Amino acid sequence: HQRSLARFNETGQGRIIGRTVELAALHRDGREFPAELSVSATSRSGPHVSFVAFISDISQRRMAERIRTVQFAVTRPLATAASWQEAAPQVLQGICETLGWVAAECWAVDAADRTLQWQFGWYRPTKELSVFDAASREQTFARGVGLLGRVWATGKPATMQETADEKSPRAAIAARAGLHGQFAFPVTNGQKVTGVIALLNQHRQSLDRATLRVMADIGSQIGHFIERRRAEDELRRSGERIRAILDNVADGIITVDERLVVRSYNPAAERLFGYGPDEVIGKDFVRLIAEPYRGEMKPQLRSYLHSTQPDVVVGRHEGFGRHKDGSEFPLEFNVSRLGPQRLVIGSLRDVSERRAETEALQYQALHDPLTGLPNRTLLGERLQETLRAGEREIKPSALLLLDLDGFKSVNDSLGHEAGDRLLQQVSQRLRGVLRKADTVGRYGGDEFAVVPWGATDVTRAVLIAEKILQVMNKPFTIDDQPVDVSLSIGIAVFPQHAEDADALMRRADVAMYAAKRAQSGFSVYSADQDGGEQGDKIPLIGKLRYAIDQFELLLHYQPIVSASDGRPAKVEALVRWGHPSHGLLPPNDFIPSAEQTNLIKPLTAWVLNEAIGQAHAWAKAGIDIGISVNLSARNLLDDELPDAVAQLLRTWQVLPEKLSLEITESILIATEAEATLQRLREIGVQISVDDFGTGYSSLAYLKRLPVHEIKIDRTFVQDMATNWDGAAIVRSTIDLGHSLGLKVVAEGVEDERTAELLREYGCDYIQGFHISRPASAGPLGPWLRTRFGLNGVVQGSLTA
Repeated sequence: HQRSLARFNETGQGRIIGRTVELAALHRDGREFPAELSVSATSRSGPHVSFVAFISDISQRRMAERIRTVQFAVTRPLATAASWQEAAPQVLQGICETLGWVAAECWAVDAADRTLQWQFGWYRPTKELSVFDAASREQTFARGVGLLGRVWATGKPATMQETADEKSPRAAIAARAGLHGQFAFPVTNGQKVTGVIALLNQHRQSLDRATLRVMADIGSQIGHFIERRRAEDELRRSGERIRAILDNVADGIITVDERLVVRSYNPAAERLFGYGPDEVIGKDFVRLIAEPYRGEMKPQLRSYLHSTQPDVVVGRHEGFGRHKDGSEFPLEFNVSRLGPQRLVIGSLRDVSERRAETEALQYQALHDPLTGLPNRTLLGERLQETLRAGEREIKPSALLLLDLDGFKSVNDSLGHEAGDRLLQQVSQRLRGVLRKADTVGRYGGDEFAVVPWGATDVTRAVLIAEKILQVMNKPFTIDDQPVDVSLSIGIAVFPQHAEDADALMRRADVAMYAAKRAQSGFSVYSADQDGGEQGDKIPLIGKLRYAIDQFELLLHYQPIVSASDGRPAKVEALVRWGHPSHGLLPPNDFIPSAEQTNLIKPLTAWVLNEAIGQAHAWAKAGIDIGISVNLSARNLLDDELPDAVAQLLRTWQVLPEKLSLEITESILIATEAEATLQRLREIGVQISVDDFGTGYSSLAYLKRLPVHEIKIDRTFVQDMATNWDGAAIVRSTIDLGHSLGLKVVAEGVEDERTAELLREYGCDYIQGFHISRPASAGPLGPWLRTRFGLNGVVQGSLTA
């Protein structure tokens, strides 16, 4: 290159024979490149010298050196700075000075505004660049807009040969500042772009692939540094919050050397341990730790002291400290090793209060807040422990399950507060009559359970039950007002009646319901006693509460279609029990007994959730169909039912008018149900009167109450094609319903002749085996799709 030749002539540095020098070489295409020149003399003749010269392109070596330099320029401030705010100016300046850029900016993603905002900048000190700096601070970039926005959106580096071409308010200012080339690369944390760094120059500049890869690595390195410092700051703030909560607990500060000898000891530590400085400094640190934890603490401290990491090493441990008076207390020990020193600084604090709070939370998780008795979880654990001990010692154990009869009446007449006070009185009497070795707990609602110690057979368990009945037989009073309650007790013995805790609980549950059915006021039944006339159904009811949780229940659906065109309007949900021993049980085998117990509420909740959830699934599949669910009388006495229904509709995003709730005529005339029906109507749910014509409803009730539909009972429909009296009843019922503005559904349609008559009579909807037998959602789905024309085939039937 001419400049190199001129320098050799002007400076006298042209003596290059026998030496290796670096110089700027010029390519034929006009491009400069760094080169290494080696010259060796071959012969001399007077003043003339013959030589051979070797010239090598050292661009790659120079680039590798620049890459190492820029990596060092980034790594050094990141390793020493406490925050990105501290490191950023040094990092940006180092990149610019190493790679020859005149300006560098860091832009951060503002998650709230969804924009890139200027955060830091370094500019070569010129007036023009100062103006550009001020303009940049006011600028923001949307995702995908401009060079910076595109890098944010793609997560990949990008270049721009002419900054003035960018569609940005600062483009004109960039041009006046003489800025041309621009390069930007993302700041990343994993796959997430958290910022963008832009480099600008006063000439067009391209980057090779190696530099692009290094810039991407630097962006990742910066992103991880920012995230690490953010996590550390959050951890520090969390520690500050904890210390603020525990502001009455003074921290002790202690310094320990590599021999685990105490080097310093502050007044707070003196108050914590009771030792004066003279008694601790120069002595072994572990004397301050309770004996069982010393063996664990020593190797932990040594691992910090001998760590090879150059930076700060921190750790947190918990154990027990030992006071001068010999007492022990829970201790939190935060360790820091600063730099290469063989010293650790420990922050010590008494965490008795926090331990007490943790133990209180554990207590609350395992105890009933109202009575203070063990809750169902702890009862289960205690029962398991008792049975395991019984297995080891070959000793039977008993379980008593107690149910408070008449509790609902107290709640309804005197209010929930009175009901709570009654439960507290019951728990106090149970504590008083039972021994400390006995476990007594609240099983749920108005049920309690007792695991008596030493009750190895039914006879002994019955004696304990009779003692309980004695104390419970005394009158209960709330605010000097007597309340009328009684107690039913079921007993089961391990292993006589069951060999595991769940089965034992079920057997006791069965016995308890047998005692309730006896309706003798205060009664005790053991699992040995049969269930009387309902002996076959009581065991089923004892297992029904578990069937819900064990996915043994399932729903079948029977379509209700338009009488005129056969298009499905809704399906009626019919619950079945897939019993592991008895097979598929129809609702009549368990619903009536469930209605006599508290099981009808969780059973109805399960059916509603499953049915509404299925309506949601069908709607997503393009099948716009309603769902109908049967309610019992006890359901309509539950004032929580309307809120529960509304919540399920919101959860599954099903319109209220898509849900029909079917009730019987006898429920319709119950005044207690009227308020619940009105609230359900306000939600927008449809009310249907099932089995119409078999009860005692009057036109006044149909007119006053929020009823949308009546369903003619199948007994009138099934033989109407051959029995003209039945047909007359059906026709008059349809006319009656329409005159009251109600829709009419005919149940029990089993042949086409019946369907034709109903269409002739103007019936709105029909339901029965002629249309479809009840089926689970899986087989019914294709049938519904066909009926709605979603499969592009003719309408079919599902009568198998």
